[in-house]
Amino acid sequence: MSRQFLFTVDLDRDVNLPVEGSMAAGSLDRGSGMSPRFESAERGLSVLLDVLDDVGMKATFYVEGRTSEEIDCSVISGHCIGFHGYDHEDLTGASTGVPMDADTVESVMRRGYEAVSDNVSRPVCFRAPYMVSSPDILSALGPLGIRSDSSVYSFDGCVPYEVVEGVTEYPVPKSRDADGRVIAGYLWPMHEGKRVPEHYIRMAAPCDGMFMLATHTWHMVETRDGGPMDPAAVRANADAVRTVLAGIQDLGFHYAFPFKG
Repeated sequence: MSRQFLFTVDLDRDVNLPVEGSMAAGSLDRGSGMSPRFESAERGLSVLLDVLDDVGMKATFYVEGRTSEEIDCSVISGHCIGFHGYDHEDLTGASTGVPMDADTVESVMRRGYEAVSDNVSRPVCFRAPYMVSSPDILSALGPLGIRSDSSVYSFDGCVPYEVVEGVTEYPVPKSRDADGRVIAGYLWPMHEGKRVPEHYIRMAAPCDGMFMLATHTWHMVETRDGGPMDPAAVRANADAVRTVLAGIQDLGFHYAFPFKG
């Protein structure tokens, strides 16, 4: 079986987090309030695209609708395009206390889909903000022509399966490292200095089929705990991502675009 590697990127507001009583997410307060910021998302996108060019890979970008309106996303032309809500909403309402019925979920998702369509290109896949899914979210995908979702974690590896009729789920993998600790296919612990590239390369090694990793563009230049990185830290962070991607390719994985419209 061919070893396929999916590198997925959430292109959304900086250090996003839910806001009680509001559907729209904010950005972590760095001293000027929780209004959404997009500077790190844009700067990090440039850094990440350079890394991808260096290793000869394409990625799947899950673009938040409002982010597509705030920054120039034309630079991701040629990559696979998905969408990621409009205002990075918790579409279940669980973290915000804002109930969202099926009609509201459908309206929010359509707004995000249309914003990305207008500012980038027609999305062919979806990832729910905060990786929280629901039957209402899945039901809204079909009418938008979306047949691929990536909104759950799985210890069964990245084995696609039909989650509802006509929609295939591509889960983000989870496993345990050599110390027995859970490791997920998101790179944020590495960006925050809590894991090293070799952890993700070793995570991929046993996979004989499809392996997925994920990150955020803002996390290339800013950490949740420490704030914006200095230039040396940005270079080191980019080198770490480059090491992960090249190391997984060295295992015999080839990047893939399995998502279909």
